[in-house]
Amino acid sequence: MSKEKLLLVGAGGFGRMVAEQAMLQYDCAFVDDGQPVGSEICGILVVGGLANLPELRKEYSLLVVGIGNNQFRAQVYEKAKVLGFAFPNIVAPSAYISPFSKVGGGCVILQNACIQNGASVGNGVLLNAGTEIHCDAAVGDYALIYTNSVVRTGATVGNFARVGSNVTVCNHATVPDGADIPDCTAVH
Repeated sequence: MSKEKLLLVGAGGFGRMVAEQAMLQYDCAFVDDGQPVGSEICGILVVGGLANLPELRKEYSLLVVGIGNNQFRAQVYEKAKVLGFAFPNIVAPSAYISPFSKVGGGCVILQNACIQNGASVGNGVLLNAGTEIHCDAAVGDYALIYTNSVVRTGATVGNFARVGSNVTVCNHATVPDGADIPDCTAVH
């Protein structure tokens, strides 16, 4: 049985990590403006750049963006939405997502990440390895949370926020839209 085809936008460091998980479920191809068409990255063919999305839509119906820049990631998703792409979530087998949580589309949830009961995660969110989203916490659209960070009970991470590695967003704290929280800090 053949796998569904998936376009992965971005073949940089984060895109390659996304690819490792996506290959488990999908037949993947990369779209990257900085790589020559026909080249292979991690055994995955580069089939074009962003300008080729309308043409590629004829063969691919699914797309996920593996680029860390929140604004750029949102722009690519908006362009792809207009073209009729669908956005599956890429979830590492070791991640845990409570059946009583809500997760948007086009999210990437890497190794050992955890989304607990009552938590909500928006569209296009990137959760790196070891990230925890606790009970009743909320992560807005196109946020990026780096490794081993914790969003505690009832806390909110705004749209387009970037939360560095080893950060604790304390119970009921708020990270504003677009904020950039440095590594190894606590948000009260």
